[in-house]
Amino acid sequence: MEKVIFFYSVIVISVCAASVSPAGILYLRTRKPQYLYLILLSVCWLIELVELHYIVFVGLPTGLVRPEDLNHISYPALRIGISAAILLLDLLIRFWITGRKWKNRDALAILPMLAACIYLVFQPQTELVVWLFYSVRQFYRMGYCAWFGICLFLEQEPERRKEMGRYTLPIFGVFLLNLCILLEDSLVISHIDFFLSDIPYISERNFSENFLWMFLCIYSMGRCIPQIDKSPPVSEVPEEPSIPPAASGFAGNDPREGLPAFIERYKLTPREAEILRCMADHKSAAEICEELYISMGTVKTHTHNIYSKVNVNSKNELIKALLNDSAQTESKGE
Repeated sequence: MEKVIFFYSVIVISVCAASVSPAGILYLRTRKPQYLYLILLSVCWLIELVELHYIVFVGLPTGLVRPEDLNHISYPALRIGISAAILLLDLLIRFWITGRKWKNRDALAILPMLAACIYLVFQPQTELVVWLFYSVRQFYRMGYCAWFGICLFLEQEPERRKEMGRYTLPIFGVFLLNLCILLEDSLVISHIDFFLSDIPYISERNFSENFLWMFLCIYSMGRCIPQIDKSPPVSEVPEEPSIPPAASGFAGNDPREGLPAFIERYKLTPREAEILRCMADHKSAAEICEELYISMGTVKTHTHNIYSKVNVNSKNELIKALLNDSAQTESKGE
């Protein structure tokens, strides 16, 4: 039985390590932040996996870890740090999936988790305290899944809703697996003394979480590997350079000044307004993708819709129309 558990552990660690390569290749090619998040997430999982299996296959047999210590919080500083990193990366990935713009203050969302875990470390190590310490991360993940569902329900743009819908099944799977982790931890931690004589089972106290890691790693590889053979996401047609205000005939105007009135006049949607603001700042399509966390196809679709509403055929014509509208607004105001 111990040999089976050992080889199972090797497989889990190998799958997790293998998921780093496809994401790493794509990040080097595209420099898109979501691939970096996947790399760092896999590294965090690897650190925790190695630490857990080190306890079983090195610590316990050599006496470095005592069996009676397994019903306490082991390596709390490492576990809190890894949990904080995992939850932060999970949140960044959720922002990318939902198309929300990340702000530095959003990182403060994990502060309650840090405070709760630090508080629990200094409490008497009862079964309830140990269970709460290991369950905080699961509650956070389930909250992330619920937040995704709310964002999907409230999303009004068909294109964005369609993109988010592709992640519904895996995120629902993550939610169910987190319920399994909570259930398993509840059973094992509450009966830890019963399992002290069965070392192989103790090594898999987080069997459901290992399954969650493997599920996410395999899903990540399934999404990344097909993208490796494709060329980096660049515009099919070379993007024409934007005309700076000084060369447009309206040197005294800033195209951003007339944006509110322009958006209202042509009835642009909130997403179209965001893209128009980026275009007014003379950002390329690739820069818009990175800033708004949307795909190139979504940018092209919204850009086409903006052109149709304003009745122009190019970015330069759009900037001219925006400058002209701004100039007319100023003249009326005078």
